[in-house]
Amino acid sequence: MKKTLYLIGLISTIFTFLGSFFKLMHWQGASVIIIMGAFSFAFIFIPLLIFLKFKEVSFLFDKFIYSIGIALGTLLMVGFIFKLMYWPWATILMLSSIVIFNFVYIPLYFISRFKREELKFNTIVNSVVMFSFGNVLLALFDLTA
Repeated sequence: MKKTLYLIGLISTIFTFLGSFFKLMHWQGASVIIIMGAFSFAFIFIPLLIFLKFKEVSFLFDKFIYSIGIALGTLLMVGFIFKLMYWPWATILMLSSIVIFNFVYIPLYFISRFKREELKFNTIVNSVVMFSFGNVLLALFDLTA
């Protein structure tokens, strides 16, 4: 199962990269390649990842937290696709997923894992990194309009 996950991740990354390169060069087929890569990442790779995480984790609340994170990651990827393709609702999709990630998911993740002594250090580091990246993404939006 992990080999399948790696293969799907590699394929979706290659498609997304090639599609972006085609788009920069204004070549035909860029949109189709980007959509194939991003959708395979969002709707094949991420569900496989959550399936593997569910097999590893025994706590029900951790499964709930991972589910929220995976759903937000999928929503953000769909927002990226919409933004690249100039489709409507892109900003709303991306901004809502980033705000929920920063102010709902990260605190839930931190609270649920900080209590366990063996996870305390990794929880702090992961939370700081996630919050930093989330805030950098949030800073890229012009909220004055």
